[in-house]
Amino acid sequence: MARDALRRLLEARLGAPGRALLAWRTRRRAEALLIARGLARPATAVARALEDTVARGPFAGMHYPRRLGDIVHTAKLVGAYECELHDAVETLLARRPSLVVNIGAGDGYYAVGLARRRAAGGESVRVLAVDPDPIAQRACRDTARRNGVAAQLVHLARLDAAGLEPHLRDATGRALVVVDAEGFEEECLDLAQAPSLAHADLLIETHDFARPGVHARLTARLGVTHDVREIAIAARTAAAYPELAAIDPTVARGLLDEFRHVPQAWLVLTARR
Repeated sequence: MARDALRRLLEARLGAPGRALLAWRTRRRAEALLIARGLARPATAVARALEDTVARGPFAGMHYPRRLGDIVHTAKLVGAYECELHDAVETLLARRPSLVVNIGAGDGYYAVGLARRRAAGGESVRVLAVDPDPIAQRACRDTARRNGVAAQLVHLARLDAAGLEPHLRDATGRALVVVDAEGFEEECLDLAQAPSLAHADLLIETHDFARPGVHARLTARLGVTHDVREIAIAARTAAAYPELAAIDPTVARGLLDEFRHVPQAWLVLTARR
């Protein structure tokens, strides 16, 4: 609550510079956590060995350099990050979206990864990468440039449900909306303001720890128009990732830690029309 109050104050007084200041502060604290847990040097060693390239999963081959405060960079590179979703991502990609909207794009892991996959199939795609963090926006642009998909991405600081509607309505093919909005997913996915959501596929990270009951409410709201698959957080096993074999087991487990709050889960929704 205190962090939300600080964010609102900085935005009201300083706008984008205020958001950048808060983002920098958050990233510095995350970096300090990595160092305190003895994870910074092993993470750097893994990144160097993999040449900052994702080794496995739906985004294998993506060049993804580490930025300040990225506490899950190793998990992303070895293919452990959100591995619960790998099959779901493949299913959603097979439905050939021509528009991807990534609300909470961060440094571009999903926005750029999805753009690469669609481009690799020789098909055009437009990706709206939405994040209020100016530092994340800059990193996302760089990730897109490094992976040859900069022209496919449009970067936005904000996109509410009313603003989302014309993009979905005017899409020439299927749309895919990926949402990691840290508790604001309910507002982003308001069918009254964005009725075209009924025809879009959705991948939503739900944050019941921040908004109790949001997972069930979104399931009920969107289950009328979509087939719903619920996915829970699963345990990680360091032995599944050979890049971590030479690392102390306790440290290896720390490198796979995604620092998640509970309860937290995902919804995969495929539109019936």
